[in-house]
Amino acid sequence: MYRRGVSSRTRKLVMGGVAAALLGSALAVGTGMGQAAVQPAGNAGAGSGNIDALVPALGFSPGNPNATADRVGPTGVKVPGRCPPTQAQVNAQVALKNASLPSGTDLESRIQRFEKTLSAIQDLKCPASSTTLLGRLNSLTALRGNANRDNILRGLGLNETPADKAAAGSGDAAAGGTTGNAGAGSGNIDALVPALGFSPGNPNATADRVGPTGVKVPGRCPPTQAQVNAQVALKNASLPSGTDLESRIQRFEKTLSAIQDLKCPASSTTLLGRLNSLTALRGNANRDNILRGLALNETPADKAAGNAAPQNAPAK
Repeated sequence: MYRRGVSSRTRKLVMGGVAAALLGSALAVGTGMGQAAVQPAGNAGAGSGNIDALVPALGFSPGNPNATADRVGPTGVKVPGRCPPTQAQVNAQVALKNASLPSGTDLESRIQRFEKTLSAIQDLKCPASSTTLLGRLNSLTALRGNANRDNILRGLGLNETPADKAAAGSGDAAAGGTTGNAGAGSGNIDALVPALGFSPGNPNATADRVGPTGVKVPGRCPPTQAQVNAQVALKNASLPSGTDLESRIQRFEKTLSAIQDLKCPASSTTLLGRLNSLTALRGNANRDNILRGLALNETPADKAAGNAAPQNAPAK
């Protein structure tokens, strides 16, 4: 009798728990309060080349990379004359360190974008005070305890902050350009960097692989096109976009330099052979006619091989 009583009571408790769980699930579905509903909306990450639009603008003109003296920064304190970096360099550093950035308009997504940008500034050996980022970030973090924060955020652009709003209201243009940035070379860096001409390596590989020229190269090489594009942008405020011979040569040389910065040999790509076919034109009286028949990053070597120039897909 004792055991039967316990068993009956247990069955009732279990059945009651199941009923409660089913009711809770039904309420969650019916009211939209399930697990997915508590996730931040619109936080899809940078992806697909949107990094330039998501990185907050620095709010101050770039320094002179050759400067040796200090300059007065936007907050009134002295900063190195070479600071801040260009917006393109900062965008590239953010992309290099972060596979994606939160794209949401919620408070925490905004804060993360500013924090990751400030981290990139420091990686590039410049102080936060060479930009307006820190003050603008502080005006966002101050909203964490504000019951009216959602209403405040609704009135702001993607990377606009309460500090920007207050400056605009007072007619202060010091934070000018803070709600957007032009990106690397007006966003054209991906189109200007020559394609590598060989599939990327496996970053976890420990053995060698045979490269496109028939010699062995590290299995992790070459880097992805996106990594190379980011490294080129990091080291160069702009790339020549001309179809003349020297512009073409410079694009290849700067891309090869980026490959080496990323610890991969030139032989893990087809860049060197294609570059050599361009430099060989320097003494050719017919070079202008030859170049007219080539696409932006196409070379005589591509033409001779009977192949179209390798295409440089947008960074992913």
